[in-house]
Amino acid sequence: MKKFTCLCFLLLGLVSPIRSQFIDMTPDSVAQEPVDSLKIKFNLGVQYYNQERYWDALHVFEAINGVQESRNHMLTASGLMLMKTYLRLGDLDPAIQLGREFVLIHKDSKYVDDVEYALGEAYLIKGLYSESIYHYLNVMRLTNVERLRKLSKQTLETIIDLFVDTEKLTEIIENTHEDYQKIFLTLKLAEKYHIDGNTRQAEKVLRGVRGMIKGSNFSSEYVQTSERLKNRVQEKIYIGVILPLTGQMAPLGNGILNGIRYALNQYRAYHDIDITAIAMDNHGDVVESIKKVEYLCNNPKIMAIVGPVSSENTIAVAAVTNQRKIPQITPTATSSEISTLGPYIFQANVDFENLGRFLGKYSTEVAKVRSVASLSPADEFGKEMTDAYCRSIDEVGGRIVSQQWYHDPENLKIQLTGIREVGLDIIQKNLEEKIEAGKQKLVEYTMSDSLWLTDSIYVDIYGDQYRIFTTDSVYITDLNHALILTGIMDSAEFKIPKQDSLEYRIHSIDGLLVPAYASDLKMLIPQLEYYNLSAKIFGSANWNDAKLLKKHPVIARQLTFISDYYIDEESRFYKTFKRDYTRLIGSPPGRFDLYGYDTMRALLSVLDEGESSRETIRKKLTQMPTYRGICKNISFRGNRPRVNSCAFIMKMENNIVKPVAAIENGDLTTYTPR
Repeated sequence: MKKFTCLCFLLLGLVSPIRSQFIDMTPDSVAQEPVDSLKIKFNLGVQYYNQERYWDALHVFEAINGVQESRNHMLTASGLMLMKTYLRLGDLDPAIQLGREFVLIHKDSKYVDDVEYALGEAYLIKGLYSESIYHYLNVMRLTNVERLRKLSKQTLETIIDLFVDTEKLTEIIENTHEDYQKIFLTLKLAEKYHIDGNTRQAEKVLRGVRGMIKGSNFSSEYVQTSERLKNRVQEKIYIGVILPLTGQMAPLGNGILNGIRYALNQYRAYHDIDITAIAMDNHGDVVESIKKVEYLCNNPKIMAIVGPVSSENTIAVAAVTNQRKIPQITPTATSSEISTLGPYIFQANVDFENLGRFLGKYSTEVAKVRSVASLSPADEFGKEMTDAYCRSIDEVGGRIVSQQWYHDPENLKIQLTGIREVGLDIIQKNLEEKIEAGKQKLVEYTMSDSLWLTDSIYVDIYGDQYRIFTTDSVYITDLNHALILTGIMDSAEFKIPKQDSLEYRIHSIDGLLVPAYASDLKMLIPQLEYYNLSAKIFGSANWNDAKLLKKHPVIARQLTFISDYYIDEESRFYKTFKRDYTRLIGSPPGRFDLYGYDTMRALLSVLDEGESSRETIRKKLTQMPTYRGICKNISFRGNRPRVNSCAFIMKMENNIVKPVAAIENGDLTTYTPR
């Protein structure tokens, strides 16, 4: 019988509110006043808590708790929230003290299960596993909330598997007097003996608890454990996940986590590998990221780490993962320096350097540009992408005619005027070179025996004068007019303004790189139009805004940009995925949900029924065939080791932004829709 993957997320360092954020909590006793001042104050504290203003929330809940009990109908609600606020502030001792007092004094409160859960979390963070197990078991025994019971059970199973050996678990069982707790823990002890290869002892332990099962809630668990002991021990794999699940970057982190959850849920239906993901909240903070990765690396059962999301946090974590030799995949970090930190860090995003290099490759090989200017933000993103793009142009003999940098996208007069002036200089220089070539051509004709340029045009040169004889006229003129009269050059070629005029369209620069931020575009695009440049525009994925591009059709026609993601929302494949995802997760997938999904699926693709160690996973990732995902393709076998080398070249056609080419393993190829 196939054992499905355990889809468990142990949220270490994050106390998740179980009831709906307590926005409308009702007290254990009924409010007695028409104007409920305490509840108003309580709701303000909850508002601060939800806004992560924990110090403000702490002051509010402390004030409520200070109200005399006989007049305080919000006492238990504020007591729970005060405890949770201390946990969010990382002040564990007062949180534990409050929780222990709560379950003694308010043992009949409807919030006891939430308090027990928070106590389990607090002891877990402190590394006091026996105490943590005790409180999670209390939650399972007391709660009527099925979601809370399941979450406690999953967390318990992970704690026992990761942090408690058979000797310690036996000791915990011996000190337990509740039948409910003893049965649950004994079943887990039998499983641990089986995993350790001591199936005979596992069967003995299971027989010892058989008499207690009758009339309990564990009949089905007992049967399942008995069945497991008959089968070979299955490999269990733990994946650490470090994401910002609270703080300013929480929407991004939680979206990625939802995608990871769905990837594991899909995987379990088809693979006989037991996988658990342990999600840890780093709050988007470097120090927290280091603490979390140290915690994960210390446990040899953690085989790989997904995250963090920012380049700053990823660099900090990569320093640890490379030292501890555990593979790490970041789904979103884009700094070009990350891959240089060591052989255990992988970037599922295309970094800035590869984005610039691949776009430059398309510019020269397909768009055929030879002269290029750039207009880039003066930061790491702009510099790394621009430098890589320009190097790729240089390598094939192209010219970088102007590099302009900006801090303020609102006023680009100096930068765009500079590009126009360079363009005018190129036009003037090209004109002078063409005039000189035409002059030499005229001289060659005058030195020939016939002196005839054509059957009807005769050329003679006397000093600075050029005499042009036609069948019915004779012209004595200067060089420029001689070139026009003889048809060597067109009169329009001489119409270059002596001073720059914005009415004159600059056409002497083939390409203009503009790797702008999405927030810059509304200010930047009108300026590009105003300064009248005819160059092909090349940009980053931030240009992927069909609504904005429709308002600027001239710019849209000039534009080509690179993106490491593309979602074909009209494809049958994606519509099916979206339907199934929404059904399980409860909301449709966003961009970052898909980042999490594709990153985890790429990692899961290298796992199989054979050995899975940290080193084998690292080696398999370096050799992994191209993973073709929902929004991105991932390969680490391209031009730079362990950096994704797959991307899409995008254009707007018929008011739809879509790929016109693809990059795979660093090579330009045709795009094939799924």
